[in-house]
Amino acid sequence: MSPTTSTATAEEVTIREAVPADAEACAQICFDAFGGIQDHHRFPRDFPVLEAAAGLMAIWVPHPSVWGVVAELDGRIVGSNFLDERGPIRGVGPITVDPQGQNAGVGRRLMEAVLERGEGAPGIRLLQDAFHMRSLSLYASLGFDVKEPVAVISGNPSSGFPDDVEVRVLEEDDLDECEALCKKVHGFERTNELRDSIQAFKPFVAVRDGRITAYASSVVFWPMNHGVAESREDMQALLLGAAAAVDEPIAFLVPLRSELFRWSLGAGLRLVKPMNLMALGDYQEPRGSWFPSVLY
Repeated sequence: MSPTTSTATAEEVTIREAVPADAEACAQICFDAFGGIQDHHRFPRDFPVLEAAAGLMAIWVPHPSVWGVVAELDGRIVGSNFLDERGPIRGVGPITVDPQGQNAGVGRRLMEAVLERGEGAPGIRLLQDAFHMRSLSLYASLGFDVKEPVAVISGNPSSGFPDDVEVRVLEEDDLDECEALCKKVHGFERTNELRDSIQAFKPFVAVRDGRITAYASSVVFWPMNHGVAESREDMQALLLGAAAAVDEPIAFLVPLRSELFRWSLGAGLRLVKPMNLMALGDYQEPRGSWFPSVLY
């Protein structure tokens, strides 16, 4: 997608809170905007069909713990952005602007709205497509720092499965133990998000010596898949066990500075696209093995 020049200015745009009736328009813009930039750079589309974007917006817009905002011009929605408020760390996205209205400051207005909403949170984070220079420049100018280069990686691992680890579907009764594990690795919890995953996806845990030592929230849907583990070996066991229990290839955002990255390549997984984990506010280097979702 070549840069688009808009005749509109950011000052002409009205910013308001999203309502359920906005979901269809937001989905169309999300589909067009992500598709355009990813087609231009020849990466696979995050939303290969409109229905995929519509499904996300149908969940995201009315979610009681996700705050949405839309940009309107002459009564027409030209962009949207969201702030995940399910945990102490806030997650931004997806932010999208109508391709016909880009490069006019609309994205900045949408980002400023969610940052104002997130004031008081210990930290705000997002994942940025590393090939998209405009969004990288925007987020950096708003105070976000790149904390970790990551990449979407996917496939069916070829390694064998260890005998001393049980991998099973995560259950409601596991949430307290998973919360403690997440706090141990990151310093904060993501329990409400994980509770949602039980309803919408198929999260897994790894159990060693009667203790949960790893979990992943959605092993086949990388945008909503975050994981933590006490060690790289526990994470590997989790991924191998989960891969054996599902019909689709597993997919996640692997940190490129980690040993998990080299193991993933050795296990036959394939890189899809590069991204950057960016943070504003508090950031603790993880203690253990981990990977982020598309939020953080």
